[in-house]
Amino acid sequence: MGFNAYEFDEIARNVFAPAYPLLASQILDRTAVSSGACLDLGSGGGYLGLALAAMSRLDVCLLDASPDMQRIAEANITGRGLRGRVRALTGDVHGIPLGSGTFDLVASRSSLFFWEDPGRAFREIWRVLVPGGYAYIGGGFGSKALRDEIVGAMRRRDPAWKPKFDKNRDETVYVEHLQGAGIAGFEIRSDESGFWIVFRKPPAFSACERGGVFRHETNRRREHS
Repeated sequence: MGFNAYEFDEIARNVFAPAYPLLASQILDRTAVSSGACLDLGSGGGYLGLALAAMSRLDVCLLDASPDMQRIAEANITGRGLRGRVRALTGDVHGIPLGSGTFDLVASRSSLFFWEDPGRAFREIWRVLVPGGYAYIGGGFGSKALRDEIVGAMRRRDPAWKPKFDKNRDETVYVEHLQGAGIAGFEIRSDESGFWIVFRKPPAFSACERGGVFRHETNRRREHS
């Protein structure tokens, strides 16, 4: 069965909706980025990016590979009165059609688990970040309570349904891709909010980084049962 953007959007809009404002607040809090330009990768209907725009002074670009998703996102931008601060664009994370050093924040919920070449995608994210900019990439619902609520709702639709990130939490795979992309100082966070990869592009390269030495930081937090 092929991808149906409108069915996917119905789920995002009606089932996943409570997660986006919570995730947006966590991203803004943990990165301390509240102004400048933001890129929401694999944005779908744009719900995470729209929440980030509504809760900050960020100008947001919603990027998705599906032209149908771009049309849905455009309607959502207009419906929320955010035209002028938010725009939608069709494009692929493996070749982001935007300039280098453009974004103060790159965020994405769940697109990571569909990337064909994570190393290439991470290099593209690194390229479009401004010096000092943050990336916050992964998947989750923001809290255990919301996870339980949303998983319950989805299993009433499909008893076998599971979140994608439950099956894609092999940290070593992402460490290899991040290091291969030349990204230093990243953090892999697995906690109640979900599974997230966070990194910052340094304001200036240190001698250590120029020498190609990578620093791997992980922050593993058990999810409450």
